[in-house]
Amino acid sequence: MPGLVPCPSNNREARPVSSPMTIKRIRASDETWAFTSDMYARVNAGLVVTREGGILIDTLLFPVETRQLVNYTNRMCEACIKYVINTQAAMDHSLGSFLFPDAELLAHRETRRYLASSGARNLRNAKKNSPELNDAKVRLPRVVFDDSLVLRLDSKSVHVIHAPGPVNDTCMVYVPEEKVLFASDLMMHIPLITHQRCDIETYKQSLRRMHDFNLEVIVQGHGEILLRGEVTSSIDKAINYLNDVDQMVDEVLASSGKVEDAFANGPEKFGISTLPMNGLITSFHRQNVHHLWKRKDPRLQRKRAARTG
Repeated sequence: MPGLVPCPSNNREARPVSSPMTIKRIRASDETWAFTSDMYARVNAGLVVTREGGILIDTLLFPVETRQLVNYTNRMCEACIKYVINTQAAMDHSLGSFLFPDAELLAHRETRRYLASSGARNLRNAKKNSPELNDAKVRLPRVVFDDSLVLRLDSKSVHVIHAPGPVNDTCMVYVPEEKVLFASDLMMHIPLITHQRCDIETYKQSLRRMHDFNLEVIVQGHGEILLRGEVTSSIDKAINYLNDVDQMVDEVLASSGKVEDAFANGPEKFGISTLPMNGLITSFHRQNVHHLWKRKDPRLQRKRAARTG
């Protein structure tokens, strides 16, 4: 989720492309692209183009936008899309996969399990409030992996790497020839830690792994892409935020403060701009604080214990 000042790097800078499409297209490198939703939380999909076909990293939530993605990829990839990668089970990353029926769909084993067990139910519930989803269908990945997987097309090797944290099935996709990382929700303008399958320590470990890659561009799960001059500092900022917001909640609790006192420490206090993501940053930060407070407040812990005792 997410301005960033473009930082040219050997003519590999991100280049906005004008288009009547409602989704935003950004050229991340010579042969990789990012597509940003205009309808839902600035979520991103990615594309790796080769002469032997394309590899699509995630889709978009609403079919009307994913169909634009289909039309564009059909023009861009003469050999069509060969693979679609779901970087996690969340619908804003996986739902549009049904619109690429001829492509091999792959994901982490846990992603397939979540889609199989709860994907249809979650979609039914979403359709009640979003008629734009009425023709959407859940498609299950056929190819699954546990730790990592490498796809090779033409001269490109695409490394799909399990990187849990925001949820335990999150994966990142590294294209070494392009020095591009598609980071899924592991990288956003502010980490979001509210999912029941989020583990903060694992999240920080996965973020640190990004320093091992030779990167010029990171395509975040949501929001603006990060260019070479921003990559390292943005990874470190995410790790620092996770440490600092956790410490802040501990300090407010130790001083017998209330959750409102914790909310008073806005995202700016942690070096996070509230401008990206159409104003969602403040909301995400408050959700993070509230989640940590509920988990740490001993009074709430005692109430939970009494209910289950």
